[in-house]
Amino acid sequence: MKKIVTITGIRPDFIRMSKVFEKLDQNFEHVMIHTGQHYDDELSEIFFKQLKIRKPDYILDTGKNSSNHYEQLSYLTKEVIYLLKRKKIKPDYILFLGDSNSVMVSAPLFKEGYKIAHIEGGMRSYDRRMPEEVNRVICDYVSDLIFVYTPLYKERLIKENKSPNQIYVVGNTIVEVVKEYMPKGQRTRNYIVADIHRNENLKDPKQYSHILQYLDLLGAKTGLEIRLVKFNRALRLIENYNLLKGKRYINLVGPYGFIDYLNLQYNAYGVVSDSGTSQEECPLLGVPVAVPRNFTERPESLENGNSILVGESEPINKMVNKTIKFFESYSISKEKIKWLGDGKTSEKIINILKRKLS
Repeated sequence: MKKIVTITGIRPDFIRMSKVFEKLDQNFEHVMIHTGQHYDDELSEIFFKQLKIRKPDYILDTGKNSSNHYEQLSYLTKEVIYLLKRKKIKPDYILFLGDSNSVMVSAPLFKEGYKIAHIEGGMRSYDRRMPEEVNRVICDYVSDLIFVYTPLYKERLIKENKSPNQIYVVGNTIVEVVKEYMPKGQRTRNYIVADIHRNENLKDPKQYSHILQYLDLLGAKTGLEIRLVKFNRALRLIENYNLLKGKRYINLVGPYGFIDYLNLQYNAYGVVSDSGTSQEECPLLGVPVAVPRNFTERPESLENGNSILVGESEPINKMVNKTIKFFESYSISKEKIKWLGDGKTSEKIINILKRKLS
């Protein structure tokens, strides 16, 4: 039986990979490596249990043994390659998803002669400040096989000199996951969710303060509570610089498991998020998203009216007014979410792998 190794490290990527994992187990000898880039005993257990993900074959200690990107890559480069050699694991493909620091180990693996496959290839924000942009470009460069969400991403990769024969448009892995766990019932729509965790918005306390001022004024003008989801890096800034002082409409919430967070978004009047995932999940949930960034790697979300960019450091009144106008006028239809795919992505990925390895 052909052997596929998956290397995954952060919670959003486990969500996206959950159906792929399931089908890999059914069709291949599948070795699952959890890098431990995101590792919290309670949250990891919740995510794996809710999404019915089996226990990984190997769990590394990236998050525990490294505190920054270069320590993570140094640790992973040694530990992943040593693990494969020590356990005599000889995969036909090593499969990655996304753009976390965990995918950077694709480069040293490529140098060692392993064949690399990448799900979520071809995404580009063209914002070189983003660590994720560097990670995704490098993983695409060393990949023998690339699964992309939309035809646009394939076009980008061809312009970057990847062979069309290496690239397959399969749709977005998130669709089948959200469909399975889609919340139901009457929406409350009496609060706004805020999810701010990107490097561009957290690198400087002044920038994060600007975002928090925007959120608080958005709450004041709409009369709605802003439920700001907790992230450790953001919490440190809030505590160190007292950034919530005087903010009347912002309340810290979470962290959440996947299903609880879907429910939180589903019942929101709108979402303010610098996350790429929210630009995909929220259209499926029928919820508008304002993105406080200057760039996005998901332009289809903008083009289909699923989200808007409000900028990172525009005047606060301008950001707020733009957000309110978008939330008030938002509408959704099946046509507007076609770009996400038909919900059969994991099946397509498995069939392509089978053909390639036959």
